[in-house]
Amino acid sequence: MARRRFDILDVWRTAAIVGMCVYHFLYDMLIYGAVSSGWLFSAPLHLFQQAICWSFILLAGASARFSRNNLRHGLIVLAAHVVTVIGAAVGGQTIRFGVLALLGCSMVLYHFLGTYVEKLPGWLVAVGGLGLWFLTKWWTGQVHVSVGWLYPLGFMGPGFFSADYFPLLPWFFLFLAGTALGGACLAHPDHPALTRRFPAWLTWPGRHSLLIYLLHQPVLFSISYLLFG
Repeated sequence: MARRRFDILDVWRTAAIVGMCVYHFLYDMLIYGAVSSGWLFSAPLHLFQQAICWSFILLAGASARFSRNNLRHGLIVLAAHVVTVIGAAVGGQTIRFGVLALLGCSMVLYHFLGTYVEKLPGWLVAVGGLGLWFLTKWWTGQVHVSVGWLYPLGFMGPGFFSADYFPLLPWFFLFLAGTALGGACLAHPDHPALTRRFPAWLTWPGRHSLLIYLLHQPVLFSISYLLFG
């Protein structure tokens, strides 16, 4: 049977989780005035934040190729998104279609579309996904709508705001590009990079990323309050 876990991908996800915790801790410090907005939203830290987001989405796409039930996994992630929305509201922030909503919806969509996507050459899925990401990112930035219910697709109405926002356009196409990565792993499971084993402390966070995602911000916010509040 084909392997469904590759340590190198779990280590990559662990690195993304650590980066996410660092960035969110800096954001909490901004709330308490410990760092400046000009520094947090500078170009280098923006690239750092984008690298974290791209990693999570690409890896989620790769994992969709290994999953036995993307529909169930997608619904679990969507339930987790509801928890984060409620938690953010308690903290005075608004989240509409955050990254967990994107990942959950992408998994559900892939449950129905994956059979067709997997018939395409992997290079075409990767190149096509990245190309459509750039194209739809530009397109949604050019279109202005007067209604408020199209934001899941990337079209923001007047006064739209979300502290965490990853609409299906363009980000679903990056998820699809990630499925090509997962397909390449399944096609070459004996590649040295994929057979290498790593210590459990490097892979465990990556294998429990959803739990860490749900718990990290209350912990970090509490630490920030104790240090700077």
